Amino acid sequence: NLDKFKRFNLPIMVGPSRKSFIGTILNTAASQRLEGTIAASLVSVLNGTNYLRVHDVAPIKKAVCVFETIMNS
Repeated sequence: NLDKFKRFNLPIMVGPSRKSFIGTILNTAASQRLEGTIAASLVSVLNGTNYLRVHDVAPIKKAVCVFETIMNS
């Protein structure tokens, strides 16, 4: 539902890092949710997120870089 926020013409920040919905999907502890956080982050970027609030900055940054390069090629 990020599109509902776009109408305000303000930057959007999402903080999917290690959230419980990821734990529910993967049935894992918070410390084991990196892959889920990456997936949620990429979906957020795809849907217009400008900023991500995450615990594991380096792997998320790499994933977003690859994702954006693929999407822009």
